[in-house]
Amino acid sequence: MLVEKHASTSPQPKARRFNPRSTEVFRLLGLMDEVERASAPLASFTGMLSGTTLADATWPDVAGSVRERLKQHAKMPSLSPAPSVLCPQDVLEPVLRQAAVERGIAVRFSTELVSFEQDDAGITAELRPADGEPYQVSADYLIAADGARSPIRTALGITRSGHGHLADNLDICFRADLGNLIRDKPFNLCRIENPAASGAFVSVNGTDRWLFSTADFPGSESLGEDGWRDLLRTVVGVPDLEIEVLSRMHWESGMYVADRFSSGRVFLAGDAAHAMPPMAAAGANTAIADVTNLAWKLAAVLSGTATPDLLDSYHAERHPIGYATAEFSSMASGHLGTMLATITSEDAPRVDPLAALFGVQYEAGAFVPDGRGPAPTDRYDPAGRPGTRVPHAWLDATTSTVDLAGPGLALLTGPDNARWSAEAGQLGLRVVPVSDEAWLAETELPADGALLLRPDAVVGWHSTSEVPLADALSRLLGTPVEATV
Repeated sequence: MLVEKHASTSPQPKARRFNPRSTEVFRLLGLMDEVERASAPLASFTGMLSGTTLADATWPDVAGSVRERLKQHAKMPSLSPAPSVLCPQDVLEPVLRQAAVERGIAVRFSTELVSFEQDDAGITAELRPADGEPYQVSADYLIAADGARSPIRTALGITRSGHGHLADNLDICFRADLGNLIRDKPFNLCRIENPAASGAFVSVNGTDRWLFSTADFPGSESLGEDGWRDLLRTVVGVPDLEIEVLSRMHWESGMYVADRFSSGRVFLAGDAAHAMPPMAAAGANTAIADVTNLAWKLAAVLSGTATPDLLDSYHAERHPIGYATAEFSSMASGHLGTMLATITSEDAPRVDPLAALFGVQYEAGAFVPDGRGPAPTDRYDPAGRPGTRVPHAWLDATTSTVDLAGPGLALLTGPDNARWSAEAGQLGLRVVPVSDEAWLAETELPADGALLLRPDAVVGWHSTSEVPLADALSRLLGTPVEATV
């Protein structure tokens, strides 16, 4: 059941960039065709402009270090079966909502969570619909995805750490026909340095919907509709432009990370767990990774495959990632234009994007280390280590090794898998032989080797480990070996 106090999905195009790790999740859910159709209008809007107005903005000169980072980004399609897409949140959410309803999820908009209690038996929540009387529901678990101000987190008394407040910002969504203006320069983001207002333009649909993000300023509330239109005409650079102001949204740029991502039967996800500036476009992507991590664990516990101890690994795995991502995203404070200037400068933080996106290793959690030491952070080389995302390889024209994740646990083996078939059958594991020699070399698997793949595409065990498969499965699920048979 999804409970949302607002009347519908988000009207704001806040989150737009969904990286391949997120679209791999959409792919596993069978939603990639719908997501690609929704993101098609911005498929060619990939560049970054800079200027005093949008009219005079040009493609900036690319510094040497930035050029090297772009080369690294160009390698991403070879490491994933899914693309990076620009799909505004107000366009993506209806796709997800429809999929949820079609799959039997109770989606209750205009309904507020008033209060909740938890005990050893579950959660009791009081819900209040906008047009009716309050009522109670019972649930096994509660996921708090209720934003940076999270009333649920507050009720639980969970404190937060991080740099705190960094800047006050203002997003102005507007409608204007800019087709002729940007015909030869389709942009994702356009940095603006103008005496009237500095910030950045954001493409929403590439034709008539746009967003200008700037620093909030004293008196902004009293500017009036005519004042906002005049301001936008100035930074666009077209004095007589027809403009409709759709909305204005004040927002805080800051780093706030919950010190605990769970309390009893309640789990924090997204901004409720880790609010961060948008510098790295990581907020929504980190939220999707949170719930992808949590969902299979809840499913395993609810089905009796695992004990509730498995749920302790959610905080152990996601808190360090959430904190590190929020801290990196906080390296530039100020409005969106300032952040763009930081990430496109010669002095931008040196981070290998391939390692950061595809090669990160969990510090501890629901996996069994194999003694090979941590995955490198300065280059992409996870090598199939437990706690890392499984490397991608095409098995046929449409199937990737990443697609083998879920439902349930799978055992990916080399082509000589006779030693694993009987044991995997006893343990209830799906066995998938992989003969791709490059993939076997990349994962450091011999022809008769194997690795255990979690439903979130993370490696749970590698046959180089001294721990037998049955014992590893027991450790991962928190169950006695015989209980997994």
